[in-house]
Amino acid sequence: SDGDFLIVPQQGSLLITTELGKLVVHPKEICVVPRGVVFDVQLYQSTSTTVAVARGYVLEIYKGHFTLPELGPIGSNGLANARDFWYPTASCVASKDEYNYSQDNPGRIYNKFGGKLYSRITFH
Repeated sequence: SDGDFLIVPQQGSLLITTELGKLVVHPKEICVVPRGVVFDVQLYQSTSTTVAVARGYVLEIYKGHFTLPELGPIGSNGLANARDFWYPTASCVASKDEYNYSQDNPGRIYNKFGGKLYSRITFH
C-alpha cells in the first residue's frame, strides 16, 4: 500500500488478518496497519452479538507514519503509553481443512501502489 492505514470501526467488530497475525477490533478501538503490509478485513461474529454489518472510518497517510505522542505531563496525550496497545496474535493455517481457497475458489488480493489499484489471484 502507499501509506499507513488507520481503521476505526463504529458499529460491528472486525477480524483483521495480516502477514503478522490476526487482530479483532471492536468499536471504540483503532487498528493501524503499516505501509506495505498485506491485510484482509472481515466481519467478526461473536456468539453474543447479532450485528451482521460494520461501519467505520479508514484513513490513509502517505507521508510519514502513525506514531505515539511523546509521554509528558498528564494531559490530552499524557497517557499514550506503548504498553496500552495490542498487537496481532501470530497464527498460521495448520491443515487444509482450515484453508478457504482452492483451484475452484481462489482468493483475490488487492493492493494500492503509486495511486493505482492492482489485483491478483491467490490460491493460498
